[in-house]
Amino acid sequence: MSFGQRVRQLRLMHGMTQAELAARVLLNQYKLSRIESGEMSCPEETQQMLAVELGVTSDYLFRPPPVPIETHSPLFRARSRVTQRDKHAAHAWANLINEEYTRLADRNTAIPNRLAPATDLDPVEAAHRTRELLGFTADEPLPYLILAAERTGVRVLGLPFQVPTIDAFCAWHGRTPVVGIMAGVPADRVRFTVAHELGHLILHRGGQTGKQVEDQADAFAAELLTPRHALLPTLPRQPNLTSLTMVKTQWGVSIKALVRRCRELGVIDADRALSLYKQLSKKGWNRKEPGFVPDEKPRGLRKLAELCYGAGPNIERMAAEAGWSEELTVDVLGQHATAGELPRKPRVAKTSGENVVYLRDWPRQAEKILSGE
Repeated sequence: MSFGQRVRQLRLMHGMTQAELAARVLLNQYKLSRIESGEMSCPEETQQMLAVELGVTSDYLFRPPPVPIETHSPLFRARSRVTQRDKHAAHAWANLINEEYTRLADRNTAIPNRLAPATDLDPVEAAHRTRELLGFTADEPLPYLILAAERTGVRVLGLPFQVPTIDAFCAWHGRTPVVGIMAGVPADRVRFTVAHELGHLILHRGGQTGKQVEDQADAFAAELLTPRHALLPTLPRQPNLTSLTMVKTQWGVSIKALVRRCRELGVIDADRALSLYKQLSKKGWNRKEPGFVPDEKPRGLRKLAELCYGAGPNIERMAAEAGWSEELTVDVLGQHATAGELPRKPRVAKTSGENVVYLRDWPRQAEKILSGE
């Protein structure tokens, strides 16, 4: 039975229908359907063809499937309607990578989860408590978010899967909170998306859906990344796209999110907000905006792989033990940060009445944080 389940998981992960996969392995759809359901065995030659097509080894297809992650109901942070096909693919990718994460974590000391649900809190109070948990003061821009979430025990997975309708989703694997991030999402949007998913994990129970739930997660994310009392003094009196671009580089959130935040805080009215949204659209900035925000990737999976397979890590060894093709291994690791890609945090010190900025060796500090040193 495990063989058929594995084939189905990988087929969904690659976004293929039964007819499409059957055609690629020279099999008719009816037989593939019976193989997936466990009603018939699969010829050895077809096993090998399926493995090659799906990017794994034949051995992998016979491994017992692990307990899947349970997707949180406010599932996908999306820009438009999400198809079931895309949802299934994203979930299957997350299960594949989470299985390898679990295997590697079992060989090392895992970071215990400290992110606890707090469904009785309002989003603003929950955001303040989460800032403290993440190790940040109440009034500073967050220099990094994904690494901070990982050090609290959140398992952040980078998925080498890109569709225009999905940014990320959250899930639970037992008592471990999981956030899956799609490929190709702009850095400013990644930060708000991860904060939004943390809001769901903290504020909501499984089964909760609807506009109110999404609005609460958005309110949590806005207060986590741009606390009201700290953001207000940094906002221009009459915001325009140019001035908000400068604010964006300071706080690491999109111009579009800042327009919404200005409206929420009463800095601009609804008409001005609508005008700025229209300007963003006219300039083609809805998807890619100006203003620099450093890329952030999750680090945990690659760090575990380096502990098990040495610096690099050794792709051939990892692929062989994971049961993945080397191409799949490279694709997955590419969504996770190397030590050199970790965020660098500026440290500001005052000397003789002048502000002097020092660049701390943050990658080393970040490695110590993630390793629990």
